[in-house]
Amino acid sequence: MSTQLHPRDVTSIRELRRRIHHFAPDIIHAHGFRAGLLSLLAARRSPVPVVVSWHNQASGRGIKQRLEHAVESFIARRADLTLGASADLAERARAVGGTRVDFAPVAAPAPAAVTPAETEALRRELLDGFPGDAMLALMVGRVAPQKNYELLIDVAERLTDLPLHIVIAGAADADVQTELTERLARSDLGAGRVSFLGPRSDVSALMSAADCYLLTSHWEARALVVQEALAAGLPIVASKVGGIPELVAGAGILVDPASPAAAAEFAGAIRELSDPAARSEWSARARARAAELPDEEAVARNLERHYTELLSS
Repeated sequence: MSTQLHPRDVTSIRELRRRIHHFAPDIIHAHGFRAGLLSLLAARRSPVPVVVSWHNQASGRGIKQRLEHAVESFIARRADLTLGASADLAERARAVGGTRVDFAPVAAPAPAAVTPAETEALRRELLDGFPGDAMLALMVGRVAPQKNYELLIDVAERLTDLPLHIVIAGAADADVQTELTERLARSDLGAGRVSFLGPRSDVSALMSAADCYLLTSHWEARALVVQEALAAGLPIVASKVGGIPELVAGAGILVDPASPAAAAEFAGAIRELSDPAARSEWSARARARAAELPDEEAVARNLERHYTELLSS
């Protein structure tokens, strides 16, 4: 979360103000802290109501933490409506002064169609050199501190007897990936392996090929990629943080990533999923949970309701 205004932000505020005056919108809806801050500053002399959606949490320390708290409070108090992508974000907005706040989940996009032949080809590629009973575990997300990949390596080091390939799809912060790659080079993973695939455009195919989905993050809202994994029927082992428990709701195995026993518990859950019968059971739970989640049409209706109520008040 950025709390410092730059010269280019002053230009953005002026341009936003000009567009508000020119287009005379009924509502301004900003997504994220920075967009919310700039929109509120641009609209401060305008009667147009401002809605701000919170998708992430402030995570600074020391002076930065105090600055972020001030920005959070300003946005929550000044916005006409604050929407949290997870219940804990909505609770946070109320705690820092928001008076009109609601939880507004976001829907994951529908998965792309994947043929059985594409799935089989991808499994052959990613499990090349592994025995036939090997597991393919998938993580999708930027290689960044929040995702807590250090814990993932701790987990892999506890599963050296298991033929397991953990693949990570996503762009990377170069320094973070370098540190992780160097640690992997020093690690003995036995029958396992951890690989960084980089950015991928075939996430639906990766999910169709995987045996389970892993998430070791320090914090997440209602992660869209976890919603996609549920829809794909992937057994899930995830961090018990933020909006993940309310999202997964018993359809996956959750572990507190801050617990001293986190690596052992993650490893135990993955070992449980090495049994095809257990994977089948958790897969059925995942699909059932996915069917309960709002789709994009339901999310749009919810937003329309909020807009209507805001304008009528």
